[in-house]
Amino acid sequence: MSKTILFLETLPTISGGQAVLLSLVHELRKTYNISVLLPGEGPLAEMLQSSQVSCHFVSMGRYSLVRKTIWDVLNYLVRLPWLILFTRQLIKRQHVNLVYANSGPTFIWGTLAAAWADRPVIWHHHNLLEDAKTLTFLRIVGRLPTVRQIICVSEAARRQFPTLIHKIVVVATGVDAQRFHPAPALGAQIRQELNIPFKDKVVGIIGDLISLKGQNILLNAIPMSPSSVHYLVVGSVRLGDDESLNYAANLRQTAPDNVIFTGRREDIIAVLNALDLLVIASERETGPLVLLEALACGVPVISTPVGRAPELLLPEHLFPIGDVSALANRLRFWLADTQRLQTAGRAARSLAEKQLSLEQFCNCIQTEIERACLTEQ
Repeated sequence: MSKTILFLETLPTISGGQAVLLSLVHELRKTYNISVLLPGEGPLAEMLQSSQVSCHFVSMGRYSLVRKTIWDVLNYLVRLPWLILFTRQLIKRQHVNLVYANSGPTFIWGTLAAAWADRPVIWHHHNLLEDAKTLTFLRIVGRLPTVRQIICVSEAARRQFPTLIHKIVVVATGVDAQRFHPAPALGAQIRQELNIPFKDKVVGIIGDLISLKGQNILLNAIPMSPSSVHYLVVGSVRLGDDESLNYAANLRQTAPDNVIFTGRREDIIAVLNALDLLVIASERETGPLVLLEALACGVPVISTPVGRAPELLLPEHLFPIGDVSALANRLRFWLADTQRLQTAGRAARSLAEKQLSLEQFCNCIQTEIERACLTEQ
């Protein structure tokens, strides 16, 4: 009989960690029975259900992404008993063999529910946590025997758990280079939709409208960059996040005329193919996934030195965090030479094909799952 894995996820939408979950589920459902516990209906549930994956729903609350306020702590503590009880009952009802916590807010209550149900749990740590309270709690809970493996997407993420090194494995995320590929015709459709002439340069930044993604840094650099370029800000406000709402409103108020806010786009492959250049201006990242997706689509990237960017990009593709002038210089350098952009795009695609295999990533995750299940109590 196939083993059953219960994934825990706190966002109903699809960002980097949720895209990783979708890739994993697509491969793992060939071997395991998969269920996913979500905070509610939304794009993620729709994608999972279209793949015949069983989805379950429970209100999980919303918390600040970076530093947790007193309200965040109280909200979490109030919901904690119910989340533990609900998840434990679901584990028993679905005959779950392994709990797979795919996002930080699920680590504590997912682990306690798994321990109560006498089941192992794996953490998949996608983010860098700044809040000291959160890190302290996670380091304590991570010592429990029920936490069998902690999968970190980067060395930086691993270093956040210095006392749990014996449980940690670093598995760099892969990208589906068959799905994400150069497709000029798709890019042309996006340009036509947005009334952008084919001959004009297009620069994009992709991600939720939250301050750590640094969209404001790009907008501030635009006046110092070539004026004939179009800029796409792709992404939306995080639901229920007032900080994100205020940040997005300020972006719109200060944006130059050559900036287009597209909102969240599901056709991200087409959007990437509409770009001549992708900008990643994040303050911190463990990935980000859009870096891999852009490389696979043959789109050159300029980025802050976060996550895997220093590993995958040459120095001329990097600029310091928060440095508007340096970003403007990079934009001028790359946008001044179409041949240079095309050469960099071909190199990006070759890198994705040779070093960023999604199949290898999924195989590594399945190895960790089997290891956790073999030591099941």
